[in-house]
Amino acid sequence: MTRSTASEPVASMESPVIRASPDEAARLFDALDSEACRTVVRSLADGPMTAKELQAAGDIPLSTVYRCVNELVDTPLVEETTRVSEGGHHASEYSRPVESLVVALDADAPIQVPEGPVLELTL
Repeated sequence: MTRSTASEPVASMESPVIRASPDEAARLFDALDSEACRTVVRSLADGPMTAKELQAAGDIPLSTVYRCVNELVDTPLVEETTRVSEGGHHASEYSRPVESLVVALDADAPIQVPEGPVLELTL
């Protein structure tokens, strides 16, 4: 996965763009084929969440949440970090580093990139 910054604008936009490889794109489409995974991705629009928070937000079984985040962290759509608590208990926390998903069928074709962090897939 490569990241473009404001010093490397894509389609004349100043927002960061993450470009997924064909393998990452395939894993992403496989994960998004699941309604539960789509629910997890939608829930992350509100900010970083733990698996238990995702379970409550999406009203899906915790085992399903773990299956989904395991699939999704293998894609550029979801990132995993560690939430450190004062009590010494740490939990994995998941976030969505992009606001939009753009799919291009041709790597050389110019695309109109919306504002905000974007994931660009080229098939």
